Amino acid sequence: MSSGIGRRAFIASGAAALALGPAGCQSRSCVGHSLPDWRQGELDIHFIHTGVGEQTFFIFPDGTTMLLDCGDTHHEKYMKDVPPRPDGSRYGGEWVSRYIRRVVPFGRREIDYAMVSHWHGDHTGDLAFGGRRTPDGRVVCGIPLVAEDFFFRHYFDHQYPKIGEYALDPDPGALRLMREWIPHAVAQGMRPHRLEVGANDQIRLLHDASAFPQFDVRNIAANGVVWDGAGGVVDAAAAHVRRTGRDAIHENRLSSAIRIRYGRFSFYSGGDNELTMVGPDGREMDWEGMIGRATGPVDVCKTNHHAGVFGMRHEFVREVRAQVYLSSVWQAGMVDQKSLSSMCSRELYSGDRIVCFGDIADIRRGVADAYGDDIMPPGHVVVRAAPGGDTFRVFSLSTKDENMTVLSDRHFVSRTPKS
Repeated sequence: MSSGIGRRAFIASGAAALALGPAGCQSRSCVGHSLPDWRQGELDIHFIHTGVGEQTFFIFPDGTTMLLDCGDTHHEKYMKDVPPRPDGSRYGGEWVSRYIRRVVPFGRREIDYAMVSHWHGDHTGDLAFGGRRTPDGRVVCGIPLVAEDFFFRHYFDHQYPKIGEYALDPDPGALRLMREWIPHAVAQGMRPHRLEVGANDQIRLLHDASAFPQFDVRNIAANGVVWDGAGGVVDAAAAHVRRTGRDAIHENRLSSAIRIRYGRFSFYSGGDNELTMVGPDGREMDWEGMIGRATGPVDVCKTNHHAGVFGMRHEFVREVRAQVYLSSVWQAGMVDQKSLSSMCSRELYSGDRIVCFGDIADIRRGVADAYGDDIMPPGHVVVRAAPGGDTFRVFSLSTKDENMTVLSDRHFVSRTPKS
């Protein structure tokens, strides 16, 4: 495969980032050492791998925190090819809680924001796969299990106060879990909100916003509505329903999507958004491509629908042009040849990039190995943007234990144009 900027230029850019990088291991590699602690002014994105779901924990520059999704498909049929990490002795939400305790600023026992992208068990938890019983008799797993250890100040999802709108293929166990948990958490003081598409003031810095004016979170899409990139939105779901005459849209395409910007650094996450919807003229609308165009170029992209066969198509990848792709894996097929060829294509856009999987099943290693240096060693992935966002680092951490040992440490220069 040809490279637009060339390996030497890529290494040179990494050397520049090393000189400017965030605090901790600045003048040396962190490989073999524990991850350095977050410091004020840095933006941390922790892409936590449990083998049973997808979850991302954020520490914003002023210490504001957010948990986006926390899944649990804790069932032996899903653990055959991709094992649970560190092991199967705990539910996924328990491992996530323990991870957050190790990194949360100042030892806090509250999380400022919790968000659920859509109603699937690998993003919310699913009562079909069991869970932990609380002292008051409730069964919790996934994101509600984390809420047993941390108080969520604010909560967002794509449909609140509804649960199951356009209900085509949500997970019944996930819906039941959330219908039971949300009212309970609200009674305990959590403030619930529906994600307002286009807004960039719903999720904001809560501890020292004035110190970081170059930080913002833009709501790109939710429940089949997408930001138009200016001052309005496009309700693709409503158009789809009108044209098809069926009030039903696959749950994946209703996922929330957000873009975080911090100076020149930018990050995208969009749940399981994928494929198309039917437009007003009866033709297919490229739903994933619409989201990509609204998002624009980013430095780091969380893959749509785990980079499986229906996500990360050429139209989307060409728009976001990421240097780094983060992909959650809890099934072998989530390391997909078609998606990998799209993300690694230098014909879609030039420049080096890396793809970070939480794990790679033995039966899929050959697919990943074909892309050589574009594949980062599997594990937890931590993206850490330096104060101001001009540079960032990508760490891969061992999932075999809870020691936060760095397996790989890469430096980058942010290249997203300032808006």
